[in-house]
Amino acid sequence: MEVRLLDSKARYIEVLPRSEEDLWTLAMTLRQGDLIRTVVTRDVSGRDAKSKERRPIEVLLRVENVEFQPFTGALRIFGVIEEGPDRFGVKGKHQSAYIGLNQWVTLIRDGGWSQRIIEKLRASGPRGKAIILAVDYESYALAVLTPVGLRVLYENPLSLGSKDDPRREANLEEAIDRIANELVEQASKESANVVVVAGPTAVKDEVASKVRLLARGLRVVEDTVSSGGIEGVYEVMRRQSVLEALNEMNSVRAESILDEFMKLVSTSPDLVAYTLPEVKLAAELGAVRSLVIIDSLLYSIDDSERETAQNIIESVESRGGEVVVITRESPASDTVASMGGVIAILRYKVPRELREAQRPP
Repeated sequence: MEVRLLDSKARYIEVLPRSEEDLWTLAMTLRQGDLIRTVVTRDVSGRDAKSKERRPIEVLLRVENVEFQPFTGALRIFGVIEEGPDRFGVKGKHQSAYIGLNQWVTLIRDGGWSQRIIEKLRASGPRGKAIILAVDYESYALAVLTPVGLRVLYENPLSLGSKDDPRREANLEEAIDRIANELVEQASKESANVVVVAGPTAVKDEVASKVRLLARGLRVVEDTVSSGGIEGVYEVMRRQSVLEALNEMNSVRAESILDEFMKLVSTSPDLVAYTLPEVKLAAELGAVRSLVIIDSLLYSIDDSERETAQNIIESVESRGGEVVVITRESPASDTVASMGGVIAILRYKVPRELREAQRPP
């Protein structure tokens, strides 16, 4: 993401998000009370007092809440207008604004933007996408995996005929050709640099071979799962080969951390923490090695909950810990949500008496 400093104290900056990952980084960076100068569309007084016109106007918006909308190419900001055209009387009104791709936006923070945050914004950018195919003799499903989540594109049945049908082999060949072409087409459409072909049968091998012939520049990863279709797609997300190939993506990295977390729950429960109070304590002690947190906590309408989540992230990052923020579209989200929306793997044990002091009576 491009970042321009507009004053010597780094209070005013301009940013230009060019990818969905940039919008995601902005969502994780903006805080309640920050200011954004942007253009919004609003109903304002028309030529006579009784009429209304919908017009674009430039405003200075004080942020109250931020909502990241995966796969839409937009970030939604809620807030109160601090400055706007006097003739429209919009000052003090609530307003939502959308930040889109390739749109310069001015951000203002009263205490200034830290060098760490500026570097984080500049380092943001596309980190790759993958198209996942899970196929067997009954059905197949395609999904796109990005750093912010997994989106199932579609699932289709395969009508190959019975085992005695003389057309079965020809139908299978046609299906393999069609699926391989669909996979390459979706990879091109999504600008994906990796495709994952998985399934329980040799069909996956034949599709993978076709894909390699059709698009020699694509990285093709093969793996075995117990079924095709959507269930197979979600099983793929837990396979080690895929985790290694796509480890830089937040949604995949979260799966890896969650897997380690669940093992430690059984073998070394003192080396994990979950729920906001427990993780907050561990973060303040510098004990958090890896953190997974659901983004909805960072947008919470509960001021205390939102500030606690933001402070946890800042504490972990400032001590060199790993932070992975996931959306509800991430496969790990349901499990993490059931544990209070946040889990952590610790560098060392936190005394039990300190943990118990954080728990409600």
